[in-house]
Amino acid sequence: MAPLFAFSQAINKLNNEKKFSDSLQYFRENKAQFTTKQIASNDYLISSMITALRKTGNIGNAFKFLEAYNITIDEKTKERTLTAYGWLLYSKFKAENLLNESDQIENDIIDDDEEIDTTSNQHYTVSDTIQKIKDFLPLILKINNVFSYSVVSYLFTSVLKAEKKKPNANWNLINDICDLVPPERLNTVCKSIEVESRGQKKAMELASDKENWYAYKSKALMKLEMFQECYNVSKKALELFKKFHYSNDVWFARRIALSKKNLGNSADAIEELLQVLRRKKEWYVQKELADLYYETGDVDNAFKYAISAINNFGDLKYKVGLLFLLGGILKSKRENDLAFKHFSLSHLIRINEGWKVPSKLQSELRQFDRIPIDNFQELEKELRKYWNSFIPKNNTQVQNTSQKQTGIIEKILNNNDKGADGFLKYDNSKSIYFRINPTDNIIPKLKVGLDVEFKILPVEDGKKAKAIQLTAKE
Repeated sequence: MAPLFAFSQAINKLNNEKKFSDSLQYFRENKAQFTTKQIASNDYLISSMITALRKTGNIGNAFKFLEAYNITIDEKTKERTLTAYGWLLYSKFKAENLLNESDQIENDIIDDDEEIDTTSNQHYTVSDTIQKIKDFLPLILKINNVFSYSVVSYLFTSVLKAEKKKPNANWNLINDICDLVPPERLNTVCKSIEVESRGQKKAMELASDKENWYAYKSKALMKLEMFQECYNVSKKALELFKKFHYSNDVWFARRIALSKKNLGNSADAIEELLQVLRRKKEWYVQKELADLYYETGDVDNAFKYAISAINNFGDLKYKVGLLFLLGGILKSKRENDLAFKHFSLSHLIRINEGWKVPSKLQSELRQFDRIPIDNFQELEKELRKYWNSFIPKNNTQVQNTSQKQTGIIEKILNNNDKGADGFLKYDNSKSIYFRINPTDNIIPKLKVGLDVEFKILPVEDGKKAKAIQLTAKE
């Protein structure tokens, strides 16, 4: 027993000194002194080996090591091995999903919804790693200490954020992961990090794991059309937290409103969405109000909010549902030609993007001759002119969002894996700040002096104007 203990201690010492390659070498040179059963029975040795293999990037070999020594991960697995296995799963998942440390930050709005049709398959298939994580979480949650909690936090957060980033997030999976981790087991500690904005570093406070749980869970329930459950979770979240991050209080209120709408209480839903709109003037909130007014027969208010939404900031391709709604509203107003053109633009965008065309849209177009895809830009230009005719003449901020500007990159503050930002000049030497995502097509071309086209984000709440949707000028 003493030699095995000394063997284990030697490997643990090398790990503590971060000499992980030496740990592996020491194990290979001395393992023959012990039986497979002896090694497998030593929790310290097994956990140290998993850690050494993980730290040296031998993730696949770590799983082979467990198999070679007949180590099963179940209710009988000891705490140290279970925790080490959890970090191994995290490293495997992170590598498979190309995650980095910045992905731990929820620095985008969780409710930045689009109108693309998605399908939710309750009988979804998952990767081997996801299945291992789902099997592992109930086991580690039986241990209540800071080491086990850290594993839970990283696994839980990483899986949810990686799934949410996908073009068609599987909200059933997100809902299931939330169900595996009871919110009462998550803490309300808010970490702070240092971020760089406009060339200056400042502290940023992150949402707690518990707040993130309510944000993801409520959105999953909304996406899965489980409206009573979504209402209950969102309402509890507003009662539970005194401080919110990423405007979560607004998004919880929005989900309460939409849940009420789908549960048949349109009057309350309208009032609550109007409150949300005062806080967040997003196009999709305006669209939801237009939807509600249209359902209740208030065509004038429906048209008012639908036009505001179509003129508001947001990529037109994500507004295909809004275009369909505008078509229906205009049809109710007996403006059939305009209604047909809105239905047609919604249809052409879907065709252009390779998206499904809903049967209700097909039905509206059936009685007309289809507008060919070649006329897409001409139709968009015509309708933009129509939409802009409803913008007050003195509302130049909104007008700017609908019209492209030209300028030149004046200064680049940052250009790294998190994206790029800086300043550009336009309109007789006016200067405006820009920020673009790391996946944006303009990133490889970005340089001082580059001629660009862009739009201007509406100014509100005392914030300065910002250039968006930058493209290199041909």
